[in-house]
Amino acid sequence: MATRHESLSLQVITSPFLRNVEAVNDGSASGVERRMFRKSLERLERINMIDLEPFSSESYQTSDQGPNGDGKQSKRQNRLSREILGVDDAVLSAPDIAQLQSQENRLLKNQLSMNGSLNQTDVDDDASSVVFGGSIASTVPDKYGFFGGSQFSHDTDVNPAMVAIFRKREQKWLNMLDDWEKYMTYKYKKVRDRCRKGIPSSIRPRAWQYLCGGGVLMEKNKGVFDELLTQPGDPKWLDDIRKDLHRQFPMHEMFADSNGPGQVELFRVLKAYTILNPVDGYFQGQAPVAAMLVMHMPAEEAFWCLVAICERYLPGYYSQGLEAVQIDGDVLVALLRKVSPSVHRHLTKQKLDPVLFMMEWFMCIYTRTLPWSSVLRVWDMFFCEGVKVLFRVGLVILKYSFMKPKTMKECPTMYESMEVLRNLHLSVTEENVLVARMLKLPITEDDMERVHRKVVELRKKAASSSTQCS
Repeated sequence: MATRHESLSLQVITSPFLRNVEAVNDGSASGVERRMFRKSLERLERINMIDLEPFSSESYQTSDQGPNGDGKQSKRQNRLSREILGVDDAVLSAPDIAQLQSQENRLLKNQLSMNGSLNQTDVDDDASSVVFGGSIASTVPDKYGFFGGSQFSHDTDVNPAMVAIFRKREQKWLNMLDDWEKYMTYKYKKVRDRCRKGIPSSIRPRAWQYLCGGGVLMEKNKGVFDELLTQPGDPKWLDDIRKDLHRQFPMHEMFADSNGPGQVELFRVLKAYTILNPVDGYFQGQAPVAAMLVMHMPAEEAFWCLVAICERYLPGYYSQGLEAVQIDGDVLVALLRKVSPSVHRHLTKQKLDPVLFMMEWFMCIYTRTLPWSSVLRVWDMFFCEGVKVLFRVGLVILKYSFMKPKTMKECPTMYESMEVLRNLHLSVTEENVLVARMLKLPITEDDMERVHRKVVELRKKAASSSTQCS
């Protein structure tokens, strides 16, 4: 039997933004969808129509014939893929929490030796918190399950009036999920607007599965996840996964223990994906994405949502070459020219390669960048609207992190600029501020498509010139 990736080996550079155009032009869209496409600026994303094919052995094979023998290629043959360029994935390396703990212990010992009056009880004078990995960690998790670290949220009192609003939103979402196909076909704008407001926590796991099609994939491929786990897998990928397990949200209640449910389920999800996709295998940026899913749903459901993200939302992002990420980095900088010319000049003058700061943003879908409440809001919109949400978030971060002339003066070289982007201010990343600014950006999907085409053409010309010279 041919492996699945023999049919996915086409070296075709295709923009994620062009799915709307393809949906209309390739005949796969219905008459209603075509009319909606022409009449509305809010275009339907094919990814939200949940038309993924089951991952059966038949769909893995390469064939020039369509299902009706009409010579048309199948959707699986038209899967987005990219050429491969080299990028050092060490850029994405996460800090080892064991090393952080060791550094913290040495620091405490130095403090104790320098000040004889300082004792351990002075350090741990708060019975409800402990020093962990360079941070003060509470022994009581926040509402998201974090004990400390940059993701920890300080709970605030909930206004009783807001509780009634939350309950009303929950009911609206339940009604919408019960009639999902109708809403996605005729009332997509309403779905989009409700995602932008934030999906209720109690509804979020189910809503994400509906939005990305993970639930449909699981239903069409019953038993596949368990079957994948029975296979041994590539020792190289499994070893890499084991090395990264303890680095994924070590201050979250699910992932703090190496034998806890978080790390155990995360390993199963990532192992299954490497067996399903043995060519791309495992890439470090997939771990926080899969961990995010494991926090919200059982392993099998998380696996199929991960498949949808890797195959449909971010195709090529986790391939062994990362050209898709490099292309989108160039697109992000080009869009920045329109959003904030002064910041664009600042970064261009310093020759700051966008891959250095946006690789982790995009590949990890901001799970390592933003406060957790903001991460959840971004994921709600990402599952509904696709990759363009990642660009909007990145543009807001770049624009408002360097908006003040004083900030740019304090960053004479790329090293200071990188420090600003590594330590984002809450005034930039707070969820309500971030979302409001995203929606006000003067960037349309047409702008993204146009810039993407231009970037791809420039890369093709550069590659062609390089080939001729050699």
